[in-house]
Amino acid sequence: MNILPLTLIIAAGIFAWLALAVLKPFAVRIRLLDNPDHRKVHVGAVPLVGGLSAFSGLFVAWVLVMPMDLGYAVFFFCSCMLVVIGAVDDARDLPAKFRLSAQVLLGILLISGSGLHLDTFGDLLGFGQIQFGLLVGSLITIAAVIGATNAFNMMDGIDGLAGAVSLVALLSLAYLFSLQPGFELELALSLGIAVALVPYLAANLQIFWFRQKIFMGDAGSIFIGFAIVWLLINGTQAEAPAMRPVTALWIIALPLMDMVAIMVRRVRNGQSMMVPDRDHLHHMFLRAGFSQTQALVCMVFAATLLAAVGLMGELYQVPEWLMFASFLGLFAVYGRLLGRVSLLRAYTPGAKAAARPDLS
Repeated sequence: MNILPLTLIIAAGIFAWLALAVLKPFAVRIRLLDNPDHRKVHVGAVPLVGGLSAFSGLFVAWVLVMPMDLGYAVFFFCSCMLVVIGAVDDARDLPAKFRLSAQVLLGILLISGSGLHLDTFGDLLGFGQIQFGLLVGSLITIAAVIGATNAFNMMDGIDGLAGAVSLVALLSLAYLFSLQPGFELELALSLGIAVALVPYLAANLQIFWFRQKIFMGDAGSIFIGFAIVWLLINGTQAEAPAMRPVTALWIIALPLMDMVAIMVRRVRNGQSMMVPDRDHLHHMFLRAGFSQTQALVCMVFAATLLAAVGLMGELYQVPEWLMFASFLGLFAVYGRLLGRVSLLRAYTPGAKAAARPDLS
């Protein structure tokens, strides 16, 4: 590995750890805290600075160590804006429409500033490459940015989940980037984010010497989703790509399927797609009697297994249409199983009783 990416990786971890130490007392002072409510199961007010520390560590390390071409300058500017919006949302609860509008505008800025957009989906149907023009490709890119950003945000529901699932995706990407020349910056970014997440994960899970729990916050989960979709677009749309577009689906399969299933269920129930609820996969595990640790292990194992399927399909060049058909089949099974679990919950005596008004 080149000395610059290696220096970045080490520096990102050190600066992220320092940022975490600085931001914890600052979060208490400005009330950047997560307080328990009807959807949250933690105890006490917890600082929401895990994502801020990871981004700060990566950004400082990148500015000091790595070259900043136009594409990456635009990426970091958009990321910084998302992190600021996420932090304000963590502290003040911004309207969902404002957050969505900001993501759309920053997606447009990313495309226009970097010149990067989705140009092809590959041979998903077995009839040749699916190509897009600039306009259609740009619109699909904006949708992908919004989708991935919110998919990882929705994973942030139990201790360690968003960070661990992000590590699976980032390390999978790093492996693919390491196999193909010309992706040194993408390799450095994926490993830099992964290492910058380690101090947060240690604090969140309260391991090693960390005793005060820290949460990632929307600032962190939104940044991670944004960074991962940037890496996926870079890796799939280059002249000599590091991976095929269908492989990207498998690398982020778990957060992607959870988000789409939730959105479809909300639309069917006549609910707003932006209103939070307790019907995510991790909530299903908890209602089934799993502890948070057991749910975390099961979901990280599932994310790793799905990413491994994508990596094996890429390495052995399994036909893209077959990988895509397998992904759709898996998603159909996933959606049906989650739908049945939701129905069972709706028809349990406890759920009915909880739904009745108190007439006493």
